[in-house]
Amino acid sequence: MNQVELSIVIPILNERDELPDLLADLRRQQQVDFELLVVDGGSTDGGLEWLQDEFRQGSHTIVSAPAGRGRQMNCGAEQAKADWLLFLHVDSRFADPLALRKALDSVQRTGSRNLAGHFALKFRRAEETPSVGYYYYEWKARLGRPETIHGDQGFLLRSDFYQQLGGFCETLPVMEDTDFAERLREVGQWQLLPVEISTSARRFEVEGLWQRQLLGALIMCFRAVGWDRFFEAAPGVYRQQSKTEKLQVRSFFQLIRKLFSEMGRSAAWRIWRKSGAYVRGHAWQLTFALDARRAFRRGIPVGQGRMTLTRLFEPSYDLLTDNPFGRFAATVLLRIWFELTDIWLRSKEGKTDLS
Repeated sequence: MNQVELSIVIPILNERDELPDLLADLRRQQQVDFELLVVDGGSTDGGLEWLQDEFRQGSHTIVSAPAGRGRQMNCGAEQAKADWLLFLHVDSRFADPLALRKALDSVQRTGSRNLAGHFALKFRRAEETPSVGYYYYEWKARLGRPETIHGDQGFLLRSDFYQQLGGFCETLPVMEDTDFAERLREVGQWQLLPVEISTSARRFEVEGLWQRQLLGALIMCFRAVGWDRFFEAAPGVYRQQSKTEKLQVRSFFQLIRKLFSEMGRSAAWRIWRKSGAYVRGHAWQLTFALDARRAFRRGIPVGQGRMTLTRLFEPSYDLLTDNPFGRFAATVLLRIWFELTDIWLRSKEGKTDLS
């Protein structure tokens, strides 16, 4: 048997329907010897039994681990044999049969040991009608900017670099991939791989695109500012795919109000102030949305448009706002946005329970 060049780690939990297409897709890959480590977090839908039958022969392995994507990926990496690791989601697919070969060649060509690759993201949707919303998110995922790299783009890196980073955080209920990506950025570099990866838009299609992205913005912010209490009090912030339903985002706004009232005014203001500073640093996405909309209307392929407005906006914006007054203004504007959005959500969703 040839030496394994790549270890692919995929966490699963009740994903029986996705597994046949996943294995068929990976088996089409050519010119690379890889092992597949599927890390099960306690599936009860028959997927584990199906995998055991499929893996009866070959170098692929089923790993059992406590539920939690961070824990599962760490357990898989511990048993990996190759020098290179690739972390994928169960609904990741490659149209190109040489995708893995091209990706490895791309990162190996640099010679850098503190380098990781992420694939160019594309969403698979039930209705492939043009959508400026999906266009925006696909393009943003290819920029490589802070907090634009997530697990659905795939993480490809050397195993020793993974060890250097200490693996994935196991205490975060969500955003363990974003946390890993940003810790990697502090000591290394991300590279956009010359291959496209597609991921299912099933969660967005069930929960709602704007609903999931609005909630995603909240949890990205609260992760960055270290407000762990929110995640402790909001177990439904990210559900298993089999348990997803239309998101009622206002319930999370109500929960935030409740938690702030319990904290007291001074402690709540500290969270607002940190959140305002965080949001100030992400205001470039407003002009980027305009750039994306213009490119979308012109029929320009994803990632090939010009970020004209964003390039013009950022230098002067940072000069004017990257100071105490600018951060204070961002905090006040964020507070106003929260109130207005809550009113808007109330008109769309009505009153909901905190659960």
